[in-house]
Amino acid sequence: MSGALRAVTIVNALIYFGAAAYHSGVVVAAGALAPASIAEALLGLVLVATVAGLFSPRVGYVIVLAGTLFGLSIVVARGLLGVDLWIHVLMLAGLGIAFALLITRRAARSI
Repeated sequence: MSGALRAVTIVNALIYFGAAAYHSGVVVAAGALAPASIAEALLGLVLVATVAGLFSPRVGYVIVLAGTLFGLSIVVARGLLGVDLWIHVLMLAGLGIAFALLITRRAARSI
């Protein structure tokens, strides 16, 4: 894992743990949503495991992307278009940066 990807992965893990804290009700009582808190904490742990080398970056990020898209579909279906939507937009932006680093790293190795 490159240094840039490692840094992005750590930041992404912090975003997921922050979202889990928000949904646990610790930050704002109105944000409490236990299932989302558990899912986001688990996805954050997948990112930590990726940094630790327990998952390849591609596998780790595919797992996190799938979970994030599932969460986003719930947000949209329930019409939670406030903070919950913006949390998922931030998550997807972080995942986009990570996938861009993965793709460019792979392309650079094939040259």
